[in-house]
Amino acid sequence: MKKSQQIIGLPIISISEGNEVGKVKNIVINADRGTIDYFVVDSGIQVLSTRVIPTANVLGIGEYAMTILNPEAISDISKLPDAIDMLQKNITVKDTKVLTKKGSLIGETGDIYVNVDKQCSIAGVEYIADITQKKIRIIPRESVITFGKTLMVVEDDVQNRLLDDPSELAAMNGIELEKKNDGELPVTGDLFEESPADEELVLDLMEAESADVSEPSEPEVASQEQKSTAAELFEERQRNYLKGRKATKNIADNQGMIFIRAGETITDSVLDRAKSSGKLIELVKNNEA
Repeated sequence: MKKSQQIIGLPIISISEGNEVGKVKNIVINADRGTIDYFVVDSGIQVLSTRVIPTANVLGIGEYAMTILNPEAISDISKLPDAIDMLQKNITVKDTKVLTKKGSLIGETGDIYVNVDKQCSIAGVEYIADITQKKIRIIPRESVITFGKTLMVVEDDVQNRLLDDPSELAAMNGIELEKKNDGELPVTGDLFEESPADEELVLDLMEAESADVSEPSEPEVASQEQKSTAAELFEERQRNYLKGRKATKNIADNQGMIFIRAGETITDSVLDRAKSSGKLIELVKNNEA
């Protein structure tokens, strides 16, 4: 689960090329469904038309990047009438007034919480009742009736359902919150369960291949065990993504022996060979369905 402001500004990585193809400039909200349906791309160059990534084309949204399979996942908005319609409606949710069903103005909204594991649905909205004190609580999605351009309409009993901490919202939605350790990569999961191919396929592999394998000191043991669990989960997702795909070039081990040729199917034995020879990054960058 992430706030929208943690998504906006993320680099967009094409895992088939291993390159950054832009940054997330903005989000496009589907007010009817309460989801983020498109991400606006900032490619750093002037273009005549806005370019967007449909949520269905996103492989993962992590702490460090949003990942897509290749640049073809990015579309010209002129070819997507529904995206144009949503963009024109300009539903931001953030910084709008909160109105109850019976017509009482009770505060305003802050940022939104996005469940990136479930089609980027809005899980909750920050609620600020007192503008001077800026005390922030959270309105769960179930209490929202309408997402509008200037007003968000909520159930009359919303104040009895307010949450005080994101962990409560995460628990309601069965979401695991991002855990961060200073100087370490996150060990959990703002990932799409359906698609293990996220930024970790490149970023985590690079860290793993250059990691210090020296014996950890006592204060580091718990952290190392936590990393080990995360690494096992990552490897399982990585294998599920790659297995059955085809290599697009010949890849050799450290002795120069080719263990998979272009056009051949990636199997468990190939993955084992790639892992033992430190060629997983090369395999990730050179495969296709």
